[in-house]
Amino acid sequence: MTTYFQLKSDIKDVRSTQETQARINEIRLKALEGQVAILQQEANKLKDNKKS
Repeated sequence: MTTYFQLKSDIKDVRSTQETQARINEIRLKALEGQVAILQQEANKLKDNKKS
């Protein structure tokens, strides 16, 4: 019976860790998307300046 409760606890810990990692990955992705957008704007400005 003790093994059952230990396994149940371990499974809960793994799920919690996976959920936390998924949230962290979402935050990282949003940050990277923001950086890409900023870099794209800067690249467009440089292209526009070269055309002028």
